[in-house]
Amino acid sequence: MEPKGEFGEVPLSTLPDILQEPTQINALLASTHYVLESIHSAGLPWWATIFCATFLLRTAITTPVAIYQQRAVGRMMELTPVLKAWLETLKTSVGVDHKLKGRDYATFNSEIQNAYRAKAKELYSANRCNPRVSFLLPWVQIPLFVTMSLTIRGMAGYPLPFIGDSSLPAEPGFAEGGTLWFTDLAASDPTWIMPIAIGATNLLNVELNGMMMSKTPTRNQVIFRNIFRALAISMIPIAHEAPMAICLYWMSSGSYSVLQNIAFRLAPVRVWLKMPPLPKRVES
Repeated sequence: MEPKGEFGEVPLSTLPDILQEPTQINALLASTHYVLESIHSAGLPWWATIFCATFLLRTAITTPVAIYQQRAVGRMMELTPVLKAWLETLKTSVGVDHKLKGRDYATFNSEIQNAYRAKAKELYSANRCNPRVSFLLPWVQIPLFVTMSLTIRGMAGYPLPFIGDSSLPAEPGFAEGGTLWFTDLAASDPTWIMPIAIGATNLLNVELNGMMMSKTPTRNQVIFRNIFRALAISMIPIAHEAPMAICLYWMSSGSYSVLQNIAFRLAPVRVWLKMPPLPKRVES
């Protein structure tokens, strides 16, 4: 009986030698490699395999986190008017007390800030939401994005970083597994069609996410939005140098995000997924 590796039901002999070493990075690469191989073995060409694997992994891994995040952030937004009303009442009562006792503004402001943070923590805890959840999705989505990109890069026969100076053997049939104008998945796109499409898709996602912000975004929100716009545009020359297989993954992942962002703005979808209604500014 053939021995099994640390990747569950994946036989060691089906993995490239470089991925059989028991490291955390190799475990992630071997897992995504197995998903791609399994889908391809069902009879799909490699270009369709990449699309299907992307949608499967995003649906199984990142979408549940995104739904949880939307629910938590929605509850926080519903609590914002309550916190603002409570803060105004607090300012009045504390202001009167400080005026009677002759305390300075710095002491007054410090007391207000401490009381506000304590009240916000109490309300968020009682309503099962935490400000930190706003940063949860990238901690799941980025590792998946990097892992899939590295796996596909190796399957296209390119050297892999983080694993010494070794590289995976090119996947059989990968060079002929494309379609339309990109039949060779190991080559870059000479037409610039896919790189520009990737940049446009990423930029669309930035704008859709921006529409989820409040009507008057904070200074930090504006800064981060502009940074993400610049990153979206910078992906165009990067994608032009990448093999078409990776471009296919980036395009399919970006398209998935667009569809998800649009779906999350639809009232019936939000009701079905038990998400709070969006603010009036972004209601569909």
